[in-house]
Amino acid sequence: MSDIKAKRAARESVQSESPEPSVAEPVPSVPPPSPPKPAPAPTMLVARRPAAAADDVFAYGQQAWAALAEAQAAAARGFEALVGEINTLTRSEFAAAADSATAMLGVKTLAEAVEVNLGYARRSFDALIGSSAKLSEIGVKAAADTSRPILTRLGNGLKLTHFG
Repeated sequence: MSDIKAKRAARESVQSESPEPSVAEPVPSVPPPSPPKPAPAPTMLVARRPAAAADDVFAYGQQAWAALAEAQAAAARGFEALVGEINTLTRSEFAAAADSATAMLGVKTLAEAVEVNLGYARRSFDALIGSSAKLSEIGVKAAADTSRPILTRLGNGLKLTHFG
């Protein structure tokens, strides 16, 4: 192979479509485009409402927020009652476990140990069943109290709506 490279032909410069205006020629001024005119609003579709209707909507919104706040307060009271009941159950179970452990330290036979353990199991089971019933009652009451303000507001809104 040879070390000689083929020379490329020089490119001719291509001018843009319109040559630059000479100093003697005046440059025509183009006025800036005017902004587009907005389309007219369809008057048949726009309904004019009196200011009283806006006040009604505002009042309706305030009542809805008040119902929501009342529902949240009822839910908080329900959760507080649930936590109180669970706290009571936990404390009673710790006390029963401590009593059973103390009784187990004093046993002398296997029969006494089984009897102490069965007594602890019975007390724990009875406490669990009793607390479960109380927790269920608290949960049902909390759900009813929480949903009442919202459902009342929804019912009032449906009464105001006229169909037909």
